[in-house]
Amino acid sequence: MDIRQATQADQHELQMLGRETYRHYFGDLWQNSDELEQFLADDFSNEEMQNTLESPDHRWLVLQEQGEAVGFAKVQFDQPLEGAEGHGAKLCKLYFKPQSRARGLGAILFDAVETAARENGQPCLWLTVLQSNLPAIGFYQRQGMHQVAGTAYVTATQTTPLWIMKKDIND
Repeated sequence: MDIRQATQADQHELQMLGRETYRHYFGDLWQNSDELEQFLADDFSNEEMQNTLESPDHRWLVLQEQGEAVGFAKVQFDQPLEGAEGHGAKLCKLYFKPQSRARGLGAILFDAVETAARENGQPCLWLTVLQSNLPAIGFYQRQGMHQVAGTAYVTATQTTPLWIMKKDIND
């Protein structure tokens, strides 16, 4: 197992893995398939990927086993907490291939994200998570995060309730 910072050379693999894992875990939650496809097209577009892979305000981490990417994380630094006071590193994505879940890899990758946030002087690590995603909420609580506010992801056809979770990482 190896965790490394992603580069432009990883773009295509991250796009494929991101779309595949997102559809697997969250595709059924979308009431409109066109909105799902637009979300994925925007979130993993060439432009978005190039910009964030090159940006000093973002960090993409790839977890590999035997040379194959099985999971990744994306973090953005200096982001204001939505619906709460403060700012910090926002964990935008923490995705794994289905066969790589429940093996302790998520905690290892989360630790790498937290280390990156500390190295970038962030006072906290925060994220949004589906209020209905109890396994993810439990995972993040085990990593020391707690709920600080509620928010929602709104599209033309649906509103999805989210929790904002946070972990203070000041030394």
